[in-house]
Amino acid sequence: MQNEWVIPYLPHATQTPFHLDRYRERFRLLSGGTGSGKTIAGAFEMIDYLIENPGAVGYIFEPTYPMVKKNLIKQSFEELLGTPIDSNYFVETYNRTDNFIQFRNGSRLWFGSLEAPEMAEGANIDLVMVDEARLIRRFGEAWMSVQRRLRGSVPGRFWNGAYVTTTPNAPGSDLHKFFEDPETRDPESKVYRMALYDNPHLTEQYVRSIERKHVGSYAEAFIYGRFTKVGFGSFAFDVTKHELDKIDMSIIQHVGFGVDFGWTEPLAIVAVGYDGDFRAYILDEFYQSQAKNETMIQAARDMVEKWGEGNFYCDPSDPRSIEELRRGTGFIVRKAQSGTADKFSRDDSIRELGSRFLDAGDGRPRIFVSEHCVKWIGEVMAFDAERKENDHLVDATRYALMNTSDMLPLDVGTGYVPGWP
Repeated sequence: MQNEWVIPYLPHATQTPFHLDRYRERFRLLSGGTGSGKTIAGAFEMIDYLIENPGAVGYIFEPTYPMVKKNLIKQSFEELLGTPIDSNYFVETYNRTDNFIQFRNGSRLWFGSLEAPEMAEGANIDLVMVDEARLIRRFGEAWMSVQRRLRGSVPGRFWNGAYVTTTPNAPGSDLHKFFEDPETRDPESKVYRMALYDNPHLTEQYVRSIERKHVGSYAEAFIYGRFTKVGFGSFAFDVTKHELDKIDMSIIQHVGFGVDFGWTEPLAIVAVGYDGDFRAYILDEFYQSQAKNETMIQAARDMVEKWGEGNFYCDPSDPRSIEELRRGTGFIVRKAQSGTADKFSRDDSIRELGSRFLDAGDGRPRIFVSEHCVKWIGEVMAFDAERKENDHLVDATRYALMNTSDMLPLDVGTGYVPGWP
C-alpha cells in the first residue's frame, strides 16, 4: 500500500514568496491576474499545511457553492492529489454531504460558500482560504467572521491565519482597505502580486486571447493583478514594487519639491529625492486644507530642514502664492514649466509620472515611495486622468518631476553645492 505521494505542483517565481511566508504573515493576499495560478497555489498551501500539522483544521470558502465543486474540487484538488479525492491514500474520508475531507493524519478540511456572511461562522479553525473574494457581495462582513474563527482548533497548538486568493477589485473596496489601503490596512497583512505572464504553463494562444480582451484598467486587474478602477488613466502603482519601508538616503544625490496650492482644496507639498540615474523617491508629503500662508511657509521650511535644500516647483496658475512662498522662505521657488492649464502639457506630465511606474531597462521602476506617505499612495492608487479630483499630491509630484534640469546636486556630507550649475 502506498504511504506517500508526490504532489505535482512546482511553484513558479511569484508563487514561491507566498508559500515561504506561511508562518510569518497572519493575513496574506495572493492577488493575481486571470490564469496566473492563484487558486492552485492556495489549494496547495492548504493541503501542505494540513499535512505538515497533523490534527489541524482548515476551511476553504468560495463565493458560491457551485464554485466549490467546479473551481476547487474538480480543477484544483483533484489536479493536486493526482487522483479522485476519495481514492487517494492520504484521504481517510471525503464527506460530500457535510463537505469535508478527513485526512489520515487527523487533519480535517472543510469546504463552504459565502453567499451570506454568516456562512463563515462556526467552530474554531486554524487556517482559512477565501478564493475569488472580489465576487463575494459582502466580503467585509464575511472576512470579519473568518477572523473571529481563528482561535485555533486546539488553542495554542497550531499556528493560525487566513489568506485570500483573488483577482482584485477597485480601490476603496473592503478587500482593498484591509490589505492595501495605506491608511486602513491591517498591520499583520501582506500582499503578493502575480501577473498572467508569471505562469509558465499557459499557452501563447491563451495569453494573447486575454491580452486582446483586456486593455486599460481591465489589464491592470485581470493581467497584472492590481487594484484598479474600471476605466482608463490609472497609474500602474504596485505596493509590492514601488513602496519602500526604508529609503537609503546614501544614494540620494538631488532633492526637489513640488507644490500644489489650495485653500478649500488641500495644499499639497511633496519632497522628491533622486539617485544618480534620476530615479525618483517620494520622501515626504504635506497635505492640509485651509492652510494659511504661515502654515505653508513653515511646512516648506520643515521639508528643507529634514531633507536638504532644493528648488520648489509650483502650480503655475497661482503666481501670488508662488511669490508668498518665495518671500516667506528665501528659497528658490519657481513656476513649474509643465503642468499648466494647457491640456497637452498636463497630459505630458501625467505620462511622465505614469511611465515611471513601469520597469525600465534594468527591470526596476523609476519611482518609489516611502510607506509613510499614505496620502500620496492613496491618491496614486485611485488616480483617474479623466477626472480632475483628489489629485493634489499627484499634481505636486508632476510639477517636481517635469523640472529636474536645474536641480542642485546634494553633497551627502555638507549639503548642496552653492551656485551649481
